[in-house]
Amino acid sequence: MKAFCLLSAALLVPLGAALAAPSATIEPDAPLRSEARTVVRIGLLDFESEASYLSRRENIQETIVRHLQENSPGLRIVPRFYTTEALSEAARKGEVEFFLGSSGFFVQMRPMGARDIGTITSRAFPDPNRCVAGVIVVRSGRPDITDLASLEGMTAVTTSRANFMTYMLNMGEIAAAGFRPDKFFSAVTETDNRPVEVLRAVVEGRADAGLLRACMPEAITERHPEFAGRWTVVNDKPGLRAEALGCRYSTDMYPGWTIASVPHTPPVITKHVAMLLLNLKPDMTPGGFTVSIATEFDRVNDLFRSLKTGPFAYLNHWTLERIWDEARGGVLLLLGFLAAWILHFARLEKLVRRRTADLSAALEREKAAREQVRETGARLDSLQRAGIVGQLSSMFAHELCQPLSAVRCYLRGMRTLMRRGAPDPVLAERCLSGMSAELDKAGAIIDRVRSYAREGARRDLPVDLPALLSECLADMTKSDRLKVPVATDIRPGLIVSGDAVELRVLVINLVKNAQEAVLSAPEPAQASGGRPYGLFITLDAADEGTAVRLTVANTGALLTPEALAEIGRPLASSKSSGLGLGLMICKSIAEAHLATLAFSARTARDGGGLAVTLTMPARSEAPLHENYGNLP
Repeated sequence: MKAFCLLSAALLVPLGAALAAPSATIEPDAPLRSEARTVVRIGLLDFESEASYLSRRENIQETIVRHLQENSPGLRIVPRFYTTEALSEAARKGEVEFFLGSSGFFVQMRPMGARDIGTITSRAFPDPNRCVAGVIVVRSGRPDITDLASLEGMTAVTTSRANFMTYMLNMGEIAAAGFRPDKFFSAVTETDNRPVEVLRAVVEGRADAGLLRACMPEAITERHPEFAGRWTVVNDKPGLRAEALGCRYSTDMYPGWTIASVPHTPPVITKHVAMLLLNLKPDMTPGGFTVSIATEFDRVNDLFRSLKTGPFAYLNHWTLERIWDEARGGVLLLLGFLAAWILHFARLEKLVRRRTADLSAALEREKAAREQVRETGARLDSLQRAGIVGQLSSMFAHELCQPLSAVRCYLRGMRTLMRRGAPDPVLAERCLSGMSAELDKAGAIIDRVRSYAREGARRDLPVDLPALLSECLADMTKSDRLKVPVATDIRPGLIVSGDAVELRVLVINLVKNAQEAVLSAPEPAQASGGRPYGLFITLDAADEGTAVRLTVANTGALLTPEALAEIGRPLASSKSSGLGLGLMICKSIAEAHLATLAFSARTARDGGGLAVTLTMPARSEAPLHENYGNLP
């Protein structure tokens, strides 16, 4: 009680002495003292007093200052006028003890320790949370501007981007409509906190839209009649609030003018000023306004957040702290994915190394297998060539009989001539020439085999297959190796690509095997009532002239399906002592010449036996050769 009485006495008689007590934080130095009174500085916005209020209402700044001056005999209340930026700096530096500003300005100063004392209300707007709004004005007669959306991409003018009531309230409305406030206007100019220049720029057409606080356009027009009828409001919000305000506005309403103290102000002075303002009655002011307590400054915070300005200016810059605060779940999810990816990558790397090792081993095995196949192929080729050479030797041994027999006859003739004592030189020369010719023929036969064994096959040379077939049959006939009748139907001029030596072996083997089948038949044809007997050989074009078909048919034994299948099996032979190499060599020669061998059984009416068909590509562009290709 004693303390309360002392404080009351200090405030009343005289207030200045109490404020000069050591408990006060303001040091009463010379500049702050006048006639033993403590100087209390109130920061005000310098443009509000001249352009913000209607003439039928008093200047709120002037009324507040006068009320405090008249009711604080121990204080010297000194108003100081600043721009928005300068007032913020003055409050931070301790150059004012109180300030009267917008709710937005107060919210921006709150992190610096500012404390609200009260918010101004009126009879028309008794709710301190909804007292002020923004207004967007455009020049009258603009049919292209009808709503907020039509302003997108146009130019705007305002007092200052830092002004909460003239700029930020209007940009908050644009953000609430779903537009990006920082990209909405193509350009925004400022008038250095001169509202009248904002309206002037709009009516003169230098800007498409003007951003002001509600009631500013009406107050300016009342002082400048030349603006009357030359402007209108966009996004007008009619209703009881507009009628009560007496002004047109474009945005939601927010807490109005707020009086606040700064941290260095002594509590006793703060209490005194707060009590004076909160006890202000409507009938004590010409405009009938009072001071109340606003509670919805969070709506102002939300507006700052939507504009990414003021306390939320950091939202324009991504920092690690902001990323963590705003996207913690996403960051954790990303880190989880990253950890999973690292584990997957490590596992994949291990798997790749394992698979690479397996692949390398497989490649080595494949390389070894290819080498083995190559060596096996080379051995098979060597064996095949040896087999062909062996067969050639057997065939050419028969061919050698003829020249050797002729040489033997010539030698007998020479011996007979020599026994006469005086041999006839002409006959002797004829015998010698004949022997030489026959020996050359024998040498040529031997050279065929030696050349093939030494150089291998040339399968890209043209071969006259009809001539080769006729020559083979003639040689077999001369050497007495054909012992059964042979019927032929050979079309001349059929040229193929191949090696004449190998094709000669193939043809002779087919004919020889066919003859053996006829001779080994259990019922010879000559003893079975005139049934067809012997070999039937045809050579003709096939597949519209793109292929050549050679068929060697015999009248051997009737074949069952099992016996026919056995003929095509590798290393199978119908002879008890045979190894099946002859047929295998025939197949190898055919495959090497891109040809096919087909086996078909003949019916009993046709004489039974087997028909072997060789089909190989024709070489129609090659010229005919009289000596059936590359045979010597």
